[in-house]
Amino acid sequence: MTKLTHRYIARIVVEAKTALFIGTGETSLLKDALVVKDANGWPIIPGTSITGVLRHALEDAIEEKQKYKEIFGYQVGDKGLGSRLIVSNGHMMISEKIVAEGLMNEDYATVLAKFDNLPTRQHVKISAKGAAAKGGLFDNEVVYKGTRFMFEIELKGTSEDKEIWNKILETISDPLFRIGSGTRNGYGNLEILGDLSYNKDLDLSIAADFDAYLNHPASLNTTISGENLALKHDSSLTHYILDLTPDDFFIFSEGHGDDETDNKPVQEEIVVYNSDGFTFKSFTLIPGSSIKGAIAHRTAFHYNKLKERYAEELIPKLTYQIASDLYCGSGNKAVNQLFGLGSGFEFEIETKNKIKNGYNDYDLTGDSRRGHIIIDDIYLNDNEVDNSKIFNHVAIDRFTGGAMDTALFSEKVSHLKEGKEKIQIDLYLDKDNIDKLSIKAFENALIDITKGLLPLGGMTTKGHGMFTGTLTKVTPINKVEESVNQYHLKY
Repeated sequence: MTKLTHRYIARIVVEAKTALFIGTGETSLLKDALVVKDANGWPIIPGTSITGVLRHALEDAIEEKQKYKEIFGYQVGDKGLGSRLIVSNGHMMISEKIVAEGLMNEDYATVLAKFDNLPTRQHVKISAKGAAAKGGLFDNEVVYKGTRFMFEIELKGTSEDKEIWNKILETISDPLFRIGSGTRNGYGNLEILGDLSYNKDLDLSIAADFDAYLNHPASLNTTISGENLALKHDSSLTHYILDLTPDDFFIFSEGHGDDETDNKPVQEEIVVYNSDGFTFKSFTLIPGSSIKGAIAHRTAFHYNKLKERYAEELIPKLTYQIASDLYCGSGNKAVNQLFGLGSGFEFEIETKNKIKNGYNDYDLTGDSRRGHIIIDDIYLNDNEVDNSKIFNHVAIDRFTGGAMDTALFSEKVSHLKEGKEKIQIDLYLDKDNIDKLSIKAFENALIDITKGLLPLGGMTTKGHGMFTGTLTKVTPINKVEESVNQYHLKY
């Protein structure tokens, strides 16, 4: 049996660049999905979540599969091997130097109250008709953007495992490494703070290193020596950049209003750390899921257009529901490949029979799977956006031509302030063997946004949410930038 003479240890601090959602699987009277917390009520990243994401990311990275099994362990029948990788929970930092571990006293009760009532994200599934789908409204808690967590990771091994250890650290610092649910919808983007993270290698055959390992503290509220963690800034993702200028007003609605209006732009607080702890600052939020939903529906349209599938030809042969299942939403090949298939998705029996009879060009069977398009939430501060403009509306009685009783309503909308000329939306494609026609349909949908043909946000039928701009595609090979400004109609 190989002697494990080396210990590779890293203490890592990560900051949430977007909101974070690691669910408990439970609900409450007010929310459909809750964030996992520790005994004190602080948000926490379970070590199992970190290990699971890391293991999945390294499956294809480590060529020697047996070596991979030896690191993470396995169990096949009565044969198995324990993991050589130890990962702690990611505990929240309540200041730049203090980690929330163990039972806390009441000194932090005021701050903890903010985490008792975390922000709630509202979601609604949109049907092929552009309206809310039945039973498609749901919500979930999220952890504030800017929240920091600290965790420790240790690998037991030999001197030959140095390369694998570097691969593990490189994977954690990769932009593709995201944790939690909804990582393709704007959640879970974590950034390693290299100046607060440390890495060290210990050779237990050396007396000094052996003593250092024996004295290594278990608490994260201690200082350790080591080298600052080197970060990986390169990415193997195809990067799409939308630089958009709103024609006028736009609104990504909160779903309710305030004491002045019936509806208003969604705002969310973020955490900003300082020497005394942290403060909260309010930002106007553009949820990545809102943009992604609009793009997914338009991608389905362009894919059907490129395949020359037209409603007037399909509907006489199929019912609306079956045609919608087959060619829109998750039944559309481009949407299925790029945006994934949600859990619990199930076609009707009649639709399945149509698939078997060749009505669709894509195998839509199988388990749920995540998508390959990644988008982040966008946060705009008070110096960039103004939300004070109010639009008043009144419903008119068709017979009298006068205002209907109790039918006055209004909304606040957003517009960019002077000096803020555009909004940048970043989308990433994490797979390079997607069907070419699906990619073209997706790019055509992005072009529609730049031409003002696909409004974003809410109340678009009132004229809000029109944008124009440019689309740039950055490929991972040599970081070549390509301006994309016209439809790809030939292939």
